Amino acid sequence: MAPGTVKNVVLRNITGWASKRVIRDYDEYCSGKPARKALLSYLVLPLLPPLRLRDRVKFSNRGIAQEIPRVLNELGYSVDIVNYDNRDWLPDRPYDLFIGHGGINFESISRRLPDSILRIYFATGIYWREWNARISRRAADLALRKGATLSSNREIQHDEDYALHHSDVIICLGNSNAVETYAKFQNAIGINNAIFPLDLDGLQGKNFSEGRKHFLFFSGRGNVHKGLDILLEAFADTDLHLHVCQHLEPDFAHIYRRELTRCPNIHVHGFIRMRSKQFESLAQQCNWVISPSCTEGQPGAVLECMAYGLIPILSRETNIDIGDWGVRLDCCQVESLRSIAYRMSEMSVETIQGMIAKTVETTRTVYSIEKFRLDLHRAFVSIIKEISGSQTIPN
Repeated sequence: MAPGTVKNVVLRNITGWASKRVIRDYDEYCSGKPARKALLSYLVLPLLPPLRLRDRVKFSNRGIAQEIPRVLNELGYSVDIVNYDNRDWLPDRPYDLFIGHGGINFESISRRLPDSILRIYFATGIYWREWNARISRRAADLALRKGATLSSNREIQHDEDYALHHSDVIICLGNSNAVETYAKFQNAIGINNAIFPLDLDGLQGKNFSEGRKHFLFFSGRGNVHKGLDILLEAFADTDLHLHVCQHLEPDFAHIYRRELTRCPNIHVHGFIRMRSKQFESLAQQCNWVISPSCTEGQPGAVLECMAYGLIPILSRETNIDIGDWGVRLDCCQVESLRSIAYRMSEMSVETIQGMIAKTVETTRTVYSIEKFRLDLHRAFVSIIKEISGSQTIPN
């Protein structure tokens, strides 16, 4: 068995073990004895190590799992935490608040709680039916262009409608575009994702002129979902450089074997860790991060690239607001992407430097961990006061 395989097996075993753990009476950030009790169904593993050993690199999911109970502690709640996919655990004590995620155990937990308890649904993406519809359309587009279908399936398999209909409020990750997908439900709030603090000094020696022709695709899993197929077709046989940092699915790699192996301007790096030397080298080489994804919450991988000064070229479906410092992909078609990439490669260095400065500043302020914590705090206070009528929650 290869070393990488052993590592993957170990990680799966750790994750499986952690998913069955339940954290009781989490109160690390309580200023005094907590007066209330909250139940959170999300992720347990990020909170199991001692505070000093917890992940401070990848915020999405791991950082969120640390911040939700922290904010609840600061609001006077002790928190019990169960994994969102733990089907075996059921509540056995009274709670004042329940925050759930996903469609796996929300219903079984909710049915054991009194109707009077405030219920909040936390969504890391858009409405699940719309999510699936967008992925199906992308798969259909690929089938029309290439006459092939892929075995991978990024669709959400668990029905979330019970949770959404039985929650008092929905908090979703993303901008107003993401919130709009929950329009048929009575109350939805959007908050921005975040990244852990970054001490950046790597732009000092950057060659902005050379970087105009270098585009970074840095993404989580889902080749077609994230739009890699369209990018490969758009960049193939051009003098523009596409750097691909993503796990490649075997059947996808087979379909696009020419673009991935025979086009000298397409560089396949595979999985690259955030904040590694290899990642920082790519961030130094490229001026742009590009994502024609068809559906997201708000991708932390893109925000991480923005923090390094990469100018975002993004589809509307990434749910990241961009001003005059970013580029919107209104049409994620091959010819349109190629045209935009060429236009960006001819932009003046002075304009690029101005866009980079705004990108870095926006990421440091709008997508900081402090801003995420503040937005979450405000959302909880507003919800608790409005729904429960409580006036004793700290502001």
